[in-house]
Amino acid sequence: MDLRVEYIFKQEMGGDTSFQDKGGFLGALFPTKYDSTDMRETWHRGIKYGIEIGLRRATLEAQKIDINTNTIKPEHREFLEKFYKLAQEYKCEISYHPEFGMMVLDRNYDK
Repeated sequence: MDLRVEYIFKQEMGGDTSFQDKGGFLGALFPTKYDSTDMRETWHRGIKYGIEIGLRRATLEAQKIDINTNTIKPEHREFLEKFYKLAQEYKCEISYHPEFGMMVLDRNYDK
């Protein structure tokens, strides 16, 4: 599984206690044939799969917003601004695609 998926999962689900309770009164009345460890692992795999789908469907604009939001240092912001100006001038864009990695995309629509 992708390291980004694991990272996002740990950030979002760090305090998750699903399928860890002892069941209580209802658990005694309605016993299940699945143990809580299996259920918890299935729950986590489902969430990770959802994160993976979300990352695959992320648009270039969403990636740009994410980069802008998470860029804090002034020198990094300066780099981004210069990069965006150059990309606009040369009508291209560098992007990260989850399946293909780094890509240079042609934005030359004036042909």
